[in-house]
Amino acid sequence: MSAISETFVPIEQMLFRSLLPRNQQIRIPDSNRRRHPGHELATLKLAGHLMVTSLLFLALVVAVWITSTAFHLLHSVYAFSNGILHFLDRLELVLAYVDGTLICGTLLVGGCYYLLDILRRHS
Repeated sequence: MSAISETFVPIEQMLFRSLLPRNQQIRIPDSNRRRHPGHELATLKLAGHLMVTSLLFLALVVAVWITSTAFHLLHSVYAFSNGILHFLDRLELVLAYVDGTLICGTLLVGGCYYLLDILRRHS
């Protein structure tokens, strides 16, 4: 014998009908009807975007730090000329600026997508 039998379903429907006021029908939710998503999906996308942005920032900062450390170790072993040392310092600075610019752009795009998702859901 199974836990749910055919005789159980009509009894259940009669029980539900007895709880409702007279002349009110039972509304069974349609499984094909889509629920309107709230802010949860947009917020989840923003959180994922921020996590990826932080990982990108961390990767680029580590790359700049490794490059800087490698150049200073090479300079301690074999002294570079002033021109090469100036070029390497500029390269470190350019890498840091590129990192900052990419992160700011990524955060702005993520914020714009978040706002557009919110505005689309309200219209």
